[in-house]
Formats: sequence, structure tokens, C-alpha cells
Amino acid sequence: DANIFIGSLIFVQELADKVVEAVEPYRETMDAVCVFPSMPAVMRLNKIGSFTMASMGQSKNVMLDFMKKNKPSGTSFQDGMLKLVRTLPKVLKFLPGDKAKDARSFMMSLQYWLRGSPPKIEALLLNLASTYVFESDLLTGEVVEPPTVIPDQGIWHPVAPRVFETNEEYIQWLRNEHAPTIGVDPNKAPVIGVVLQKSHINTKDDAHYVALIMEIEANGGLVLPIYTGSLDFSK
Repeated sequence: DANIFIGSLIFVQELADKVVEAVEPYRETMDAVCVFPSMPAVMRLNKIGSFTMASMGQSKNVMLDFMKKNKPSGTSFQDGMLKLVRTLPKVLKFLPGDKAKDARSFMMSLQYWLRGSPPKIEALLLNLASTYVFESDLLTGEVVEPPTVIPDQGIWHPVAPRVFETNEEYIQWLRNEHAPTIGVDPNKAPVIGVVLQKSHINTKDDAHYVALIMEIEANGGLVLPIYTGSLDFSK
């Protein structure tokens, strides 16, 4: 009875076979099927309006060819997909209006999924439901937050106004703004480096990081908290 099926990271053959067996008979009756990076057989289940990957691994596909050729080198999968979303007009202008809209819906859904926080998952479901599930616009007035992606590497602090991409910018904020606020002398305090996982920052599952940083600062230290996607599946 499901309207939407969502799957991701299905790379075990036995599991992929079970997913295909369970979903394929109902694919055409569902309003949307969203499968993010997985084995080809599972990816072929995708159905977002007129957007499909049914020919994945079997024949040429304009959308898939574009994604392969335009994935930036040296970037994480997540950052690469964001750049693809920004350059999609190059290929979407060659597709009929409905196909272009549906292809973009898939890419935007992927961005919501990669972001992972509860508000982003809610936005993903609202976006799909308002476009493909309800015949009438029952979600009029709902504000769907656009997907955002943080840099693949950066310096994150729970009370900083943003993620810093350079050490110089962060140290300037740390010494001139943050240290005086918490009553720590930046000229005497030890600076402790901490390496974090990007996935925890992305999904806001960061309570343990916040507690660690606060404890260090409460004992007179300053923290240089660097995150990277290299420690998890985001790269």
C-alpha cells in the first residue's frame, strides 16, 4: 500500500535481489520510487514521474552519461552531485519539459537524502508528496526547505556562524570573538585539535562533539575541530 519507496547503499547482491523481488511487482502502481547509489538492478527501479533508470547498464541514457562525464574529480560523491544539480540546465534543455522537471526532482531528492537531518528528510518527503502523490495540491502553504551541502572538508564549531574552509579564518574568529566570550585567554590557552566525521555534522548528530568541545573549553582550552568526509561514506 506504499505510495513511495526509498532505498540507498544496497550493494550486497543477496539484499539487492530481495529488494528487486519485493519492489518490482509494485513499481508501476507506486507514485514514486527513489533509489540512491546502489547496485544497477536496484537503481533500475527508479521512477520519478517520467524519470527512470530502467536502461541503466543496458543502453545509453542521456542523464546517466551526463552524470558520469560531469562528475568533478577529487570531490566527494555528495559535492559532485551538488555541482551536477547546478549544471543540470546544460542537459535538461534537451529534454521535454516533464522529463527535465522529473530529472531535477530526482537530483534534488538525492541532495535531501545525503543531508540526512530530520528536517531534510521531511523536506524530501514533502517535495515528492506534493509533486507526485496528491492529485490536488494538498500541501499548498508548506514551505519546503531547499537542500544545502557543506564543504567536504572544513572547520566546524557548534557556536560559530558558519563552517570555515581555512585555518586562518577560523583562528581569527576563535581568538577575536569566541575566546573573549567564554573567558579564555587565547594567548595562554592550549589549542587542541579534534578530527570529526562529516556525516555527523551533516545530519546534526553532533551532541557528542558539542559536549567534548564544551568540556575542553570549560577547562581553559580552545578547540580546532576539523571534519572530513574521508572518514565515512560521504567520500
